[in-house]
Amino acid sequence: MSECIHSIPQSSCVTYLFKYKIKDSPTCSCKRGEQTTDHIIFDCELVEKERDRLKAAALRSENWPVSKHTLSTNIAKNLKKFTDSLSFDKL
Repeated sequence: MSECIHSIPQSSCVTYLFKYKIKDSPTCSCKRGEQTTDHIIFDCELVEKERDRLKAAALRSENWPVSKHTLSTNIAKNLKKFTDSLSFDKL
């Protein structure tokens, strides 16, 4: 499993909390899908500004969206900045 998956604490994802009946629904606050790590990294409109910085870093050498492997190796520093910048209480 890629480090990318672990860059966002699993316990911060609503799908994880839903699985253990801590949340009533796996749906993200943006209402555009289940809140998984992939959703947060690639799709969630609530973190669009943060994702734009990650995309800019990736686009210097890759096409977007990049693979999880690329995220966890080639642009891992930028992925860490992205995850550190997230406010999980707004998600």
